Amino acid sequence: MSLWKELYAIFDNERSRWQSSSATRQELVFELQGNLRFLADALHNDLDQAAIAQGLDSAVFERSLASNFSFNSICKRSLKASTSGDFDEFKKYLGKDTEYLIKNVYSKILLLKKLSTINAPSDLSRRYKSLFRVLMLVVAHIENQPLKRQKDPTSLQRAKKSK
Repeated sequence: MSLWKELYAIFDNERSRWQSSSATRQELVFELQGNLRFLADALHNDLDQAAIAQGLDSAVFERSLASNFSFNSICKRSLKASTSGDFDEFKKYLGKDTEYLIKNVYSKILLLKKLSTINAPSDLSRRYKSLFRVLMLVVAHIENQPLKRQKDPTSLQRAKKSK
């Protein structure tokens, strides 16, 4: 085989690997965003907890994990305080890389799915709300969109009255 054919074969293999990695990255981000939107609507509409568990997706994550996908390729930086909106709840995630954050979210999703299939007697609503908050953080981190605290509406009302 000639040198250029060998080099082209190497190039073609690398291009295929890069395209596959890029597609996986897009699929995973789409799955995370879809889970966030679904969970927001489910919590807002007081959907049954078993139905929420069924609606959460993890297929792309599981496939990515099996193929040794590098989750840090989605977002190479670690979580910063500016992204977390200085919420105290998120301080434990500061400095963590994207792989840690994504695996943490999906471990929560998989746990909630398991708990809902065994008909756990406890109310899982607090866990779903916690998952929603962490999903918000991870999606904000990936999209480089900092979370911002809402101003306290009561403090705004007090400020208007004092004028």
